Amino acid sequence: MNARRCAAYTLTELIFVVAILAIAAAVAIPTAQPVAEFRADAAAGEVVNALRFARENALHSGEQRLFDCDAPANAIAVYALVTARTTTTASNMPVEHPFNRAPYQLTLNAAPAGNNMALVRCTFTFEDNSTATAVAFDGAGKLLRGAGNSPARERVLRAGQVVLGAGNVERTITVDATGRITVS
Repeated sequence: MNARRCAAYTLTELIFVVAILAIAAAVAIPTAQPVAEFRADAAAGEVVNALRFARENALHSGEQRLFDCDAPANAIAVYALVTARTTTTASNMPVEHPFNRAPYQLTLNAAPAGNNMALVRCTFTFEDNSTATAVAFDGAGKLLRGAGNSPARERVLRAGQVVLGAGNVERTITVDATGRITVS
């Protein structure tokens, strides 16, 4: 009988290869968590920089600046405020970024904030318990309601939170009534 032998892998060899791949995956998966934490820290740092820039630019220019969150677009931006009589609105173009002179807009799921970042929540609460997704800095650096009519705009900020997330990693940027910005 002429027996032809086919070249193939044995079951033992296949099990051995699968075991090696499983060990490699078990070693690699825990290292992915610090990457998500690093990205969350980087994105939180960018949001903190935007808040500080809005305050410092308002102090330097003597004009009001608006820090605005856009959750559907997953973005934040810093705008100049335009006042016409008793109504204040945001300008059409964001304020220029101090380093690259481009509009100060930050998309959280793109560089430099990192991929897979999401603007989970952005809420600023004012002294009359009203809330908004934007906050303004006046020429003295005081936090006010963003845009709107004069009497309602004069409400001072009580607290604000911007929450960013990437998978199971979250960073909360808190702004208190004094303008102090912290990350947790």
